[in-house]
Amino acid sequence: MSMLTQWLLVATAVALGWALGYWQNRRPASSSGNGSSTSGTIRYPKAVHYLFDAYDAPTLDSFVHSLPVNRDTIPIHLSLAHHYRRRGEVEKATILHQNLLAHPEVRVHCGDQVQFELAEDYLAAGLYDRAESILLELRQSPDWKARATLKLLDIYEHEKDWEIARDLALSLDHRKDRTLQIRLAHYCCEIAERANRRGDWNEAREQLRAALNYDRGAVRASLALARLCISRKLYAEAVGELKRIEQQDVGYLGEAIGLLDEALSGMGQREKMQHYFERYWQLAPSTVMMVSWAQYKASVEGRQAAIDFLLEQLDEHPNLRGVSSLVMLLYPMADEDHKHWIRILNGVVESIIERTPHYVCEQCGFTGRQLHWQCPSCKHWSTVKPKPWI
Repeated sequence: MSMLTQWLLVATAVALGWALGYWQNRRPASSSGNGSSTSGTIRYPKAVHYLFDAYDAPTLDSFVHSLPVNRDTIPIHLSLAHHYRRRGEVEKATILHQNLLAHPEVRVHCGDQVQFELAEDYLAAGLYDRAESILLELRQSPDWKARATLKLLDIYEHEKDWEIARDLALSLDHRKDRTLQIRLAHYCCEIAERANRRGDWNEAREQLRAALNYDRGAVRASLALARLCISRKLYAEAVGELKRIEQQDVGYLGEAIGLLDEALSGMGQREKMQHYFERYWQLAPSTVMMVSWAQYKASVEGRQAAIDFLLEQLDEHPNLRGVSSLVMLLYPMADEDHKHWIRILNGVVESIIERTPHYVCEQCGFTGRQLHWQCPSCKHWSTVKPKPWI
């Protein structure tokens, strides 16, 4: 590292230390979202990362090694460690935090914060046991209980320890926290799925009811209750569960329409499907709704009625799944020469459909071909929604 660069870094450190200290002292005290004070937390503006980005890795590493540890430089060390972790250099961040904790002054002044940041390092490295141990200890601090608990929820979600996650979430004030309510509902749904797999129908039903108590908009719970009722031939109850989805999120009506058909058929009232198709089409038209309605028309009114319906709707809502359904309806009416080409055409269309995402996460843009209640990418719950047109 050149002499000029060294002087620049020293000047930067002095200026940055003064700026961070000034900003920290001027910044009003605040509280975390769950009512826990974090007044002892050293904060720093995110803009400092732009400054660190201006230096190459060897220069920045040399700066870190030459930077003393004292009360004035703690914010710089924390900011540098955060910068390393943000860039994926978790080992460097971990070493920085461990080095800070080796100094008694740091442990007295902001030991909990450094411990929390170290837990973040372990999480980023996949060392969940180490992170859990630190976070469980931090839960004993009133200032850090809420933040530590939320991080523990991430761990228990990853480990699929749903009962522990649920009980831990209930230790927070979930009544005013919409995100926490959604998480609690999904924990109950996960517990219900396990209960259902082992044949404990009553436990599964109880957990799904609890999910709806935590989150009235829990579409997953309504769908699961409907499936549960259908499996027990409680068709009228299943219809009631499915009708709730209209108030929860119309974007999921396509997920409910097949179950609704099954339940009404079980009751011997399949003719009522016409009413639901008409209503749901007005609320949330989609490929799934179009194809399902065409299949219903074919079974009730005949093949030609379904063909006419698809031709009309495809003119307004062109989509591949609708084209495939139309082609297969036309297939029996074609002569042998044309059937060969129809099979080829439909094979091509189906191949394209197979590669087309059916669902998209509204939070991060992740796409997939199956419904994930927790996005595999950003880990948010209830953000993956069906794409209307495929």
